[in-house]
Amino acid sequence: MGNFLRNVSGASVSLCLALAVCAGVVFPQASALASPYVFPALFVLMAFSLSLVTDRPMAILTKPDPAVWGIMLWQMAFIPLLVILIGWALDLAPDIHLMLLATALSGTVFAAPTIAHLLQLNSRLPINGMVLSTFLMPVTLLLFGQALGGDGLGMSMSQYLSRVAMFLIFPLFLSVLINSGIKALPRSGRPAVFYFLQFGAIAALLLFGFGIMDGVAAKIASDPDRVLLFLAVAIGFSLATVCGTIALFWAMGRELTIAATILSAHRNLGLTYALIGTTAGHDFAIYVAISLIPMLLSPLMIHMVSALRPQAATPVPPHKVADLPQT
Repeated sequence: MGNFLRNVSGASVSLCLALAVCAGVVFPQASALASPYVFPALFVLMAFSLSLVTDRPMAILTKPDPAVWGIMLWQMAFIPLLVILIGWALDLAPDIHLMLLATALSGTVFAAPTIAHLLQLNSRLPINGMVLSTFLMPVTLLLFGQALGGDGLGMSMSQYLSRVAMFLIFPLFLSVLINSGIKALPRSGRPAVFYFLQFGAIAALLLFGFGIMDGVAAKIASDPDRVLLFLAVAIGFSLATVCGTIALFWAMGRELTIAATILSAHRNLGLTYALIGTTAGHDFAIYVAISLIPMLLSPLMIHMVSALRPQAATPVPPHKVADLPQT
């Protein structure tokens, strides 16, 4: 198992997730059986991924890299505000507007360090931004959803707080315990634990991708235009965010620009769905599933582009940057 996981790349994980997503559409009955395990899989994914992408999650939350705050202001405040204003200006359908707003308020996917790794960039900013945006998300989601999103994102406060505790606070606490336990082990025994965490996170990711597709096949059959609309919204958000981020950060240097683009364009909608459920519309689960498609394509395309210009890469320890998740 160790040799297998050592050779796992971000591109191959994306390919496996793509296959799981396709299988969920092709085999809808099996996807329906897996759907009750989507949220437990997300919990495992959160805890194991936090343990893998950094060995000091609390340090990042209490003393984040100062350079990341500008990215967070753009990603978690200005982009949602722009989505709200553009939605009002274009008079978007309320459910589409809320889905876009939920996307803009989502934190960064845990694949951000892996994407940076595929580009052979320093993963310092992506790791900081990923962790920070994940834990800023409940605050921005609540503030924008309540104050500017109207009644559409109205949620029971007790239910919301319980979901935040289940999918953010508990996994963070568990990851701290896991890392404390790993540090207490002899150095020779640590790699085996990291391989187990990586295997578990990948398995949870594939189960999540397979189960979240429950209902997509039926939606394609009953309302294909709606599915195409969701796909267009997801791709349009990614492209607009990439262009806007590059334009804003271009003068600040290549590394900061690429880090900001990775963090802002790749959003963890699976976690958002776990926190708000269907308050962004009854089709929100379908939209979340469809939104996996552009995020799946990104690491694969980056990997292919990187392969065209091969250069020596600095090895990255598995506990610093894991080839993990898309959600």
